[in-house]
Amino acid sequence: MVEKVPSWLERLLLPKLSSLEGELRAVHAQIGSLEKETSSLRSEMNARLNSLEREMSARFNALESKVTLVEDVTRLKMEVKALAEKVAAISTS
Repeated sequence: MVEKVPSWLERLLLPKLSSLEGELRAVHAQIGSLEKETSSLRSEMNARLNSLEREMSARFNALESKVTLVEDVTRLKMEVKALAEKVAAISTS
Protein backbone atom coordinates (compact mmCIF):
# COMPACT_ATOMS: atom_id res chain seq x y z
CA MET A 1 0.00 0.00 0.00
CA VAL A 2 2.86 2.44 0.81
CA GLU A 3 4.45 1.91 -2.60
CA LYS A 4 1.20 2.65 -4.43
CA VAL A 5 0.66 6.07 -2.84
CA PRO A 6 3.94 7.62 -4.04
CA SER A 7 3.46 6.35 -7.59
CA TRP A 8 -0.11 7.59 -7.53
CA LEU A 9 1.06 10.98 -6.27
CA GLU A 10 3.83 10.97 -8.81
CA ARG A 11 1.41 10.26 -11.68
CA LEU A 12 -0.90 12.98 -10.41
CA LEU A 13 1.68 15.67 -9.61
CA LEU A 14 4.30 15.28 -12.34
CA PRO A 15 2.06 16.52 -15.16
CA LYS A 16 1.02 19.49 -13.03
CA LEU A 17 4.65 20.24 -12.14
CA SER A 18 5.67 19.98 -15.79
CA SER A 19 2.81 22.27 -16.76
CA LEU A 20 3.81 24.79 -14.09
CA GLU A 21 7.42 24.63 -15.23
CA GLY A 22 6.33 25.44 -18.78
CA GLU A 23 4.18 28.29 -17.58
CA LEU A 24 7.05 29.69 -15.51
CA ARG A 25 9.33 29.58 -18.56
CA ALA A 26 6.68 31.42 -20.59
CA VAL A 27 6.31 34.05 -17.86
CA HIS A 28 10.09 34.41 -17.68
CA ALA A 29 10.22 34.94 -21.45
CA GLN A 30 7.47 37.57 -21.22
CA ILE A 31 9.35 39.36 -18.45
CA GLY A 32 12.48 39.38 -20.59
CA SER A 33 10.49 40.81 -23.49
CA LEU A 34 8.99 43.50 -21.25
CA GLU A 35 12.43 44.41 -19.94
CA LYS A 36 13.69 44.90 -23.50
CA GLU A 37 10.64 46.96 -24.41
CA THR A 38 11.00 49.06 -21.26
CA SER A 39 14.66 49.66 -22.03
CA SER A 40 13.78 50.68 -25.58
CA LEU A 41 11.07 53.06 -24.37
CA ARG A 42 13.45 54.53 -21.79
CA SER A 43 16.02 55.21 -24.51
CA GLU A 44 13.37 56.78 -26.73
CA MET A 45 12.13 59.01 -23.91
CA ASN A 46 15.68 60.09 -23.06
CA ALA A 47 16.25 61.01 -26.71
CA ARG A 48 13.01 62.98 -26.81
CA LEU A 49 13.83 64.77 -23.56
CA ASN A 50 17.31 65.67 -24.81
CA SER A 51 15.80 67.02 -28.03
CA LEU A 52 13.22 69.02 -26.08
CA GLU A 53 15.94 70.38 -23.80
CA ARG A 54 17.99 71.56 -26.80
CA GLU A 55 14.93 73.15 -28.42
CA MET A 56 13.88 74.93 -25.22
CA SER A 57 17.43 76.16 -24.66
CA ALA A 58 17.56 77.57 -28.19
CA ARG A 59 14.18 79.27 -27.74
CA PHE A 60 15.18 80.67 -24.38
CA ASN A 61 18.42 82.05 -25.83
CA ALA A 62 16.46 83.64 -28.69
CA LEU A 63 14.02 85.19 -26.24
CA GLU A 64 16.88 86.47 -24.11
CA SER A 65 18.43 88.20 -27.13
CA LYS A 66 15.04 89.78 -27.98
CA VAL A 67 14.74 91.12 -24.43
CA THR A 68 18.21 92.63 -24.75
CA LEU A 69 17.18 94.20 -28.05
CA VAL A 70 14.03 95.70 -26.50
CA GLU A 71 16.11 97.08 -23.63
CA ASP A 72 18.54 98.66 -26.11
CA VAL A 73 15.70 100.19 -28.17
CA THR A 74 14.06 101.57 -25.02
CA ARG A 75 17.35 103.11 -23.91
CA LEU A 76 17.87 104.66 -27.37
CA LYS A 77 14.31 106.07 -27.34
CA MET A 78 15.02 107.68 -23.98
CA GLU A 79 18.27 109.17 -25.29
CA VAL A 80 16.54 110.49 -28.43
CA LYS A 81 13.80 112.02 -26.29
CA ALA A 82 16.39 113.68 -24.05
CA LEU A 83 18.24 115.04 -27.10
CA ALA A 84 14.98 116.25 -28.63
CA GLU A 85 14.18 118.08 -25.38
CA LYS A 86 17.65 119.69 -25.39
CA VAL A 87 17.22 120.75 -29.03
CA ALA A 88 13.78 122.15 -28.24
CA ALA A 89 15.20 124.03 -25.25
CA ILE A 90 18.01 125.48 -27.37
CA SER A 91 15.60 126.42 -30.16
CA THR A 92 13.31 128.29 -27.80
CA SER A 93 16.16 130.19 -26.19
